[in-house]
Amino acid sequence: MAAVVAGSIAWIGVIAIGLQLADRSASSLGFDLELLIDAGRDVAAGRSPYAEGLVAGDAPLATSLFYSYPPPVAQAFSVLAAVPSRATLVLWSVGAVVGLLVVTELLRRALGPHRSRREVMVVVAACAPLTLPFAVGVLFGNLDIWFPFLYGAMLLAAVAPGRVTAVGGGVALALAAMKLHPASLGLWFLARTFREQRPEGRASARLVVVTAVVVGALIIGASIVVAGPAVWSEYLDVVRAGFAATIVDPRNAGIAASLAALAGADDAFARSLHVIVGVAAVLVTAWAAWRRSDPVESFAWATAASLATLPVTWYHYPSALLPIAVAAMLRALGPDMRRVSILVTAGAVIAAVALVWLPLLWVAIGLIVAAARASAPPSVRAPARAPVPVVG
Repeated sequence: MAAVVAGSIAWIGVIAIGLQLADRSASSLGFDLELLIDAGRDVAAGRSPYAEGLVAGDAPLATSLFYSYPPPVAQAFSVLAAVPSRATLVLWSVGAVVGLLVVTELLRRALGPHRSRREVMVVVAACAPLTLPFAVGVLFGNLDIWFPFLYGAMLLAAVAPGRVTAVGGGVALALAAMKLHPASLGLWFLARTFREQRPEGRASARLVVVTAVVVGALIIGASIVVAGPAVWSEYLDVVRAGFAATIVDPRNAGIAASLAALAGADDAFARSLHVIVGVAAVLVTAWAAWRRSDPVESFAWATAASLATLPVTWYHYPSALLPIAVAAMLRALGPDMRRVSILVTAGAVIAAVALVWLPLLWVAIGLIVAAARASAPPSVRAPARAPVPVVG
């Protein structure tokens, strides 16, 4: 009841803020989704979705508004060119919440079948807006509000290995990789094909990788057939321009950018430092797959690392950890339940406080990883080790 009351107030607050934003002359409601819609309209009209300046190599501000996703995203949105933007935003937000609930139910069946379906679904639906990165993503129409669904599908392939879950996880990985930084999870699944202790887990991880590669190739191939290779050449030009983007900004929670800001350094320093951060993120992903035997904790580490692979980390990115928090709560038992609940709650609170000072976002992320570890059965909390051959 407490969750329902708090969540209902939060949802009312999100809707009220949305209505206020919509009434402004220069509305910021759904501005990120509007970029995708405009790109789709450009494609539908036979134009390039990319700004001429970016294609020409002009370095952008990372915090400015411009379309920089791969061509298939704009091509997909061209189907919605005739739909009013506000209607698209409503459908977009409702769909993301439904996706979170679908993943929650599947995780409940896999990790906590003893728990009441009604109670779990109501609590997650009520608490979703209390996770401010997700609530902000809903208001701005960010693509990342679908990450709880996509990351949740990948997590499901890890905790409930099977043909159906693996194919679903592979499709989710291919779709999430359109945002680029989640592609690092492909490395995690690849490493699990060698290190996963369960034979069915190794087979599932292998199928995830194969499915992601096939689906990704089909998406790129279909994009080229529909629009030709020129738009992909423009996309590569935009990516190259992005390497010189201005990234030191108080709205960017990227590790390198935050450290540069604290040191009073410039963008050149931040970009150089991010090379180290990016390599570290890849190493953490590989380490998690190789050394953490528990799939939920291991995936939590890899998810956290995926948010640091690019030099820009926006406030709404950590919504990707929602299914991990759900999984941790679902499987926590006995005395672990209280500890996991405290860690998850503290993560949500600190994520809210991070609106004041963004680097705290990484503390919130760390608390969810800690909750995943605390929820693991004692038998799998130790690091994964290679099997010791028995002689004699």
